[in-house]
Amino acid sequence: MKLLVTGIALIVLAGCSRAPEGSAGEPDIAGKAIAGVAFDYSYSLVLPSTRIGDLQEDHARACERLGTARCRITGLRYSVDRQGDVNASLAVKVAASIARTFGRDGVKRAESMGATLTGADISGTDVASEAAVTTLQQADLDSDRARITRELARVDLSPRERTELLRQQAALAEPNRAAAAQAATQRESLANTPMTFAYRTGRGTGLIDRFRDAGDTALGSIGLTLAALLWVVAGLGPPFLALALVFLLWLRWGRRWWGALVERADPS
Repeated sequence: MKLLVTGIALIVLAGCSRAPEGSAGEPDIAGKAIAGVAFDYSYSLVLPSTRIGDLQEDHARACERLGTARCRITGLRYSVDRQGDVNASLAVKVAASIARTFGRDGVKRAESMGATLTGADISGTDVASEAAVTTLQQADLDSDRARITRELARVDLSPRERTELLRQQAALAEPNRAAAAQAATQRESLANTPMTFAYRTGRGTGLIDRFRDAGDTALGSIGLTLAALLWVVAGLGPPFLALALVFLLWLRWGRRWWGALVERADPS
C-alpha cells in the first residue's frame, strides 16, 4: 500500500511540473470581434540557461525564413549574470495575418526544447476607430483645399483676397501632412504585429521544478561565496604572509639580537 501511495504522489508531482495541455501560444482570439484592432504579442519562457541561446536562435531563424516582407527582427538581447543565469529577449514584427500562427509555432518549438510558457500578454489598440477619425479629418482638409483651389481659379479675385487664400492654403499643408502620417502609421500597425519572446533561466512552474530552481540558486550562492573568499585571500594573503615572515624572523634572530643590544646598552 505504501508503494502504491508513493507512486501516485510522484505521478501527481510530475504532472504539476509540466505545462498544461494546450498552453502553446496565446489564448484563442479570432473572428470579427478583433477586426481593426492592432495587437502586440509578448511571451515569457523559462528554460535551462544552456538552451536559451539555441532557442533564441531558432526563433530568429524562423523569422528570417519568412522573409523581410512578412517578418523582421527589431531587437535582440542576451545577458548572463554572475551566477550564470541568462536573461534574453527577441523582438520581431510579423505580418498581422500570420502573427497568431507564428506565436503558437514559436511556443511549441520552445516547449519541445524543454521550455515552459509562464506568460502570454496580448494587448490591442482599436485602430479602426482612430482611423475613422483620421479619415474624417482628411476629408475636411481635402474639402477646404478644394474650396481654396476653386476660389483661386476665379478671375475676379482681388489681390487682397488672393493673398488671404494663399495663406489659408499654406496653413493647411502641415495638418494635411500630419493626417497623412497618422494614417500611414495606422495602416502599418494593422499590417504588422510587434511580438516579443522573453527568455529567462528556470526549470518550470511545477513543485519539482521549483525545488530544482532552489537547488540551482543554492549552488550559485555557494559559488559566489567561494569566489568572494578567494578574492579576500588574494587581496589580503600577501600582506599576511609578509607579517608572518617578519614574525618568524623575529623569533629566530630578532629577539636574540635585541637582547644582546639591550645588554650592551646596560652593562650593569
